Amino acid sequence: MNSCRSGFVGKALLIRLLFASILVGLVTVCVSSDYAFAEFRQFFKKKRIVYEEAKDDAKRVSVARCLGKDGSLLILAKGSSTWKPAKHEEELFAGDLIISGAGVSIENLEKTVKLTFRGDIAGTSPLPIRETAIKLLPKKEGCDFSVDFERGRIELSNTKEKGSVKCSVTLFDDEDHGQVVLNEPGSTCSMEELGRWPKGTHFNPLSKEEVKPIYDLVYVALKGTSEVSDHGVTHFMSAPPGPAMLSWNSADGSHPIKSKLNKLPDWTLPPDISNNLVSARVGSTLKFRDQFFAGKPLSEVLSGLVVSEVESDRFVAVNMMLATDQIDLFFKSFVSTKNYDVIENGIIALRHWIGRKPGQDLKLYEFMISARHYTKKQAEIFIDLLHSFGDDELKEPETYEVLIDYLGSDKSGIRALANWHLHRLVPKGRDIKFDTLANEAERKEAIAKWKKLVPKGTVPSRSIN
Repeated sequence: MNSCRSGFVGKALLIRLLFASILVGLVTVCVSSDYAFAEFRQFFKKKRIVYEEAKDDAKRVSVARCLGKDGSLLILAKGSSTWKPAKHEEELFAGDLIISGAGVSIENLEKTVKLTFRGDIAGTSPLPIRETAIKLLPKKEGCDFSVDFERGRIELSNTKEKGSVKCSVTLFDDEDHGQVVLNEPGSTCSMEELGRWPKGTHFNPLSKEEVKPIYDLVYVALKGTSEVSDHGVTHFMSAPPGPAMLSWNSADGSHPIKSKLNKLPDWTLPPDISNNLVSARVGSTLKFRDQFFAGKPLSEVLSGLVVSEVESDRFVAVNMMLATDQIDLFFKSFVSTKNYDVIENGIIALRHWIGRKPGQDLKLYEFMISARHYTKKQAEIFIDLLHSFGDDELKEPETYEVLIDYLGSDKSGIRALANWHLHRLVPKGRDIKFDTLANEAERKEAIAKWKKLVPKGTVPSRSIN
């Protein structure tokens, strides 16, 4: 009995000593280790930053209101990762990202400036835009309205009873700040902006040199007169017949080209709802709007539309997936679809997505590796194929040989892009049906047809489109 008790006491003492030793060790490490204190300071700093951001969010500034029907605008609030639909007459805040494209309007709180979202739903615009995205900005001193115009097409209108309005417009990924003055009530202008990678550009994830997309801008005076100022130069504009259009390309590094128009181009007019294509896409847009506003999660709405039997539903779904940065959802649809229009439209929309601003291609590259399980080389090939070939490359047999080889890739995304390029570059091969999801034997049969049509070492007759 005594021996058992002494053993128990001995063990208890040993546990106490061990605990004390650990405690002393922890205190010693915390006191002596710069690393531990650095970690603690970093933790405190992170907590403090979160608190400061929360305080900033509480000071959100309302600058406009939605004039469209419930659900006609999509809003990503500053600091949020969740899209929500706007209500009619809902106030809109500076810093929030807003997306639309179906003729929906907003106005500033003073009711002196109206901004209308326009998409290219008919596919007739000189710039192949899809959705329109803006960020509202706090009103600059001396201006009636300030907006960060990110992409797409907008219209600005003077809704004052008398006098002019001045609008500050940020363009080209925050690099360019312009000013538009709409001189009289009713004066209206249209602006289109699109970023894209120039042909012949290649993706290199290891490049130390910053490579940027180029941007196109088209400005048209739709009604009345206006003034456009940029880099100290003011252009006086007038609706047709008059000097109505400005065209500018960031690669040129020059001032905009001003053109006189006798009448407004058809693409500047509201879409013709009697056109079957336009009518179908408007109907699908409204379907998306109503489902999302009714409370259905965005991913669920888009997942349902992308597998619809209606092509216009799939068109809207693919564009909205990328417009709202639902990249993972997009790729799940892209690699599993049996509808070629989803692949076709998806590639075009993805090319637009990487052209938004610098770094989009690198972001996609990292996503392909982490989420889609591409090797670094496969991811590089995929991003590179989202660019267009240069004129000199199209004169080389190797270009077509490589594309045909990529039809045999292990990754369906690479196969789809290679097939997309070949169908555009080689008109005679458009009858060759290549299903990216077909079994290996069927794919090899199509590859053999391509090799027969474009023998190694030759350059085929090609399309300029």
